[in-house]
Amino acid sequence: MSEAVGPLASGQRLSLTGSAVPANLDNSGSSGQQLVRVSKTNQAGYDVIPLDVAKVTGNPDLDKFLPGIPSNDDVEGGVRGAVGGILLEPLQWHQLLTPRGWKRLTTEGHTFADAILTVAMAQIGQVMLVWPHQMYLTGITAGVILMVASGWFNIWSMWILVIFYMERKNKMIKEGTWWEEGGVRRTVSQLHEVVGFFGGKWLQIITQFLVGLSLLGTCIAQVVASSGNLYSIDNSHSKRTYELAFGAALVCFSFVPTFRHFRMLNVIGLIGTTFTEWYIFGAAINHGIQPGYQNGSPRGLENFFIGVATLASGGHSNCLEMMDSMQDAGKYDWAFGLGFMYSYILTVPHSIAINLAYPTEIALQDNVYGVLPITAVKKASVSMMIFHQFIAWSLYVNPLLYMWEKAIHTHKKPYWIRLPSRLPAALLIWFIGVLFPFYSTINSFFSAITGPFIGFAIPCLLFNWYYRTPERRANCPVQPSK
Repeated sequence: MSEAVGPLASGQRLSLTGSAVPANLDNSGSSGQQLVRVSKTNQAGYDVIPLDVAKVTGNPDLDKFLPGIPSNDDVEGGVRGAVGGILLEPLQWHQLLTPRGWKRLTTEGHTFADAILTVAMAQIGQVMLVWPHQMYLTGITAGVILMVASGWFNIWSMWILVIFYMERKNKMIKEGTWWEEGGVRRTVSQLHEVVGFFGGKWLQIITQFLVGLSLLGTCIAQVVASSGNLYSIDNSHSKRTYELAFGAALVCFSFVPTFRHFRMLNVIGLIGTTFTEWYIFGAAINHGIQPGYQNGSPRGLENFFIGVATLASGGHSNCLEMMDSMQDAGKYDWAFGLGFMYSYILTVPHSIAINLAYPTEIALQDNVYGVLPITAVKKASVSMMIFHQFIAWSLYVNPLLYMWEKAIHTHKKPYWIRLPSRLPAALLIWFIGVLFPFYSTINSFFSAITGPFIGFAIPCLLFNWYYRTPERRANCPVQPSK
């Protein structure tokens, strides 16, 4: 820690060397300090902008007001500042004309809106093509109730995980273990690490196994689904051949560095899923309700639980990585809820419509593309969904690759070392995906094994156990409304 500096005016330049931070720029928030925001401009110095001291002075939870970015890559545009965080300056319109500005616009996805896009992108995709069949198995009435109920439970358990994440971050900041060399944090926080911080080593191992299994199943599903979708409009080659062909593209998408680099990919992917929803819904409405539909009751106990495994599964396997990439991770529960609701707005209407319009056909087809006739619009939809699956592969394989990087100690290395080190793991996951030819069975199997534990049981039980004492509840970073 270097010597303190005097009061600083807006725009004044302050020279910092390496990770040295003047005494009045630390994160203690003690009374009388001149709290400032430091924005990197060049190697010679930094622009210093005074903050509202009254908001943060003496408050132990400084991140609540001016949260830092728990960066998982080399930070560009910010250094560790007075509130113990990395604060990026807002992007100005005139900066869009520069290479740096364009890069920030397209890849710097750390905002609340970016989190909503990423959640929506991760929650919908191939499931929107299989949910009509799953709803047939459970019956429409039970299916809708299951989807809505599981959605609310997912949002509730995500609120719990946000509390755990903020509690862990606050404790690590106070202990001095959150920030790494240079005053930045390059280590990505993952679900099993957060759970293990509060629940111990064995719960961390169990959670990591379940999360890894869930992510592996989802990645395999993307390989199988992309080939199955193309096969629905072109059966000149086998599904296995398409899986092999798509392997190269999927592996390429394994090199997206972090969850802060998905902004434009998310936009493109959501355009595809929204288009597909309207196409399927329109095709069902145009076809009309058919007499084969009788009632909304389940199709037997076994079929009911097969449908439940997909319609009511938890979706938290890659959420901590999304949360960790946000500038204000404390708002992730809201972003998760909004993204979840958007995915339901897309998937519920067309699932009901298909069951009413194609009751006989959807009973035999686990992919809605197998029901709809081949048209130019369907081909466009299939093309968009295949690209969506490439992005979804990246969203779900990244947490697995983070685990791999940490295991081989490349996680904190520069990108030119870190990203190529992912290749063996990405190729292995793709190879496993080629071995499995059936999407719906894989999806139901992995969802049934992992979803109830990751999405519901572990977060809720751990919350009740950890916050069992009045002292811990009083120090909880999120207090109930009064």
